[in-house]
Amino acid sequence: MAKVCQRMLENPDLIARFRREETQLFILRVMVALIILYDHVHPHGAFVKASNVDVKGCVKVLKDQPASSSENLLNALRYTTKHLNDENTPKQIKTLLSV
Repeated sequence: MAKVCQRMLENPDLIARFRREETQLFILRVMVALIILYDHVHPHGAFVKASNVDVKGCVKVLKDQPASSSENLLNALRYTTKHLNDENTPKQIKTLLSV
């Protein structure tokens, strides 16, 4: 489901179909919430390489958004996830989130 949100936000044609800007912000929030939920539920978390969630791609989508709408969501990923600071989390993801 997080990948669906990511693909929707990466596709300019789909974004153009949104009638209200709040729809895009809602999809961003859903994507982040799904990553956090997956990280808490899965034994190894969302950040391991074998994860079904493309966290790196989702963070890049978030960083492409204006800071006013994405900074709080990036902070949610930084501070409410369970496995971000694990030693098996790839350094690229830690660098992207500046942990």
